[in-house]
Amino acid sequence: MDKLSTAILIFVVSSVFIIFAGVALARYGDELAEKTGWGTLWVGTILVAISTSLPELTINISAVWLEKSPGLALGNVFGANMINVFVIGTAALIFGIRNLFGNQGPESQILVKVGIGLVALAMVMAATGDFKLGPSSLGGLLIAVAYILGMRAVYKAGRVGGGDAAEGEDAEPRGSPRNAWIGFGIASLVVIVAGRFLASSADSIAEISGISASFIGVLLVSIVTTLPEGSVTIAACFRKSYGIAIGNVYGSCAFNVSIITIADLFHDGPLLRAMEGAHFVAATGAFLLMSMGFLVIRSCQTPTMALARILTPALPVVYIVALYLVYSMASG
Repeated sequence: MDKLSTAILIFVVSSVFIIFAGVALARYGDELAEKTGWGTLWVGTILVAISTSLPELTINISAVWLEKSPGLALGNVFGANMINVFVIGTAALIFGIRNLFGNQGPESQILVKVGIGLVALAMVMAATGDFKLGPSSLGGLLIAVAYILGMRAVYKAGRVGGGDAAEGEDAEPRGSPRNAWIGFGIASLVVIVAGRFLASSADSIAEISGISASFIGVLLVSIVTTLPEGSVTIAACFRKSYGIAIGNVYGSCAFNVSIITIADLFHDGPLLRAMEGAHFVAATGAFLLMSMGFLVIRSCQTPTMALARILTPALPVVYIVALYLVYSMASG
């Protein structure tokens, strides 16, 4: 078996482990939420979103620390955000635009704005030239602060609005969460180990095939690492838990950008300074897709913006166009 075939085989096998472990993380996260009495919005935004984003976190750290491939890490961050919105846009077409995007409280809109703002902040810091600041960088620290303040705003809006998040805070725990924590920990360990092999094989595929690591990150790696988010989103829509779906997608988008702060700790120099043209295209695509999603949410709540609902079918189209532009830029 030649090197490329071996790398592809490792990529596929590690992908399978990450997919099943990611789904397990979401399931145990949901079980923890029920048994601890946490609110559904907070579960979707924090616990489920972060747990399903563990593959991105693990792979990005492996990419910059062990594989010395910052292009792969950055491609995964923005590529994952693009796919997340692509998935929820497709789900809206299947389950109903108003069903999915309607009846979203102010906390959901704040969450979407936080995700959009973090992508914009990353692009601005990359374009203006980030610099090292302590163990991280100025851009990484600003992203961390923005993420924490954003999540605090989402939490406070949920409490004030009296939505699921507020209700969940007063809900009684339902049983012992011990087994759920154990399952959550085992699934997390599987993601960490498999993520190491996924990053290594993806970097090998890029090197052997001559395809840019940034495009590999935007396409192959981001598709695999977002399968857990996609699984949770579809499952939530079947259960008509549309708040969980929105919280999972945009919570994951926000957390994915915050991973840059963590990856900075394992990279020699600011990670954002490694952004290339293809990464800026992917980041712009993510920003555009997330903004379109926000307009669709607003269109379901504000009659004067009802026309913006027609943007929903355009979400998959914009994703495909952005992906083509990333490939063209990476191959140029």
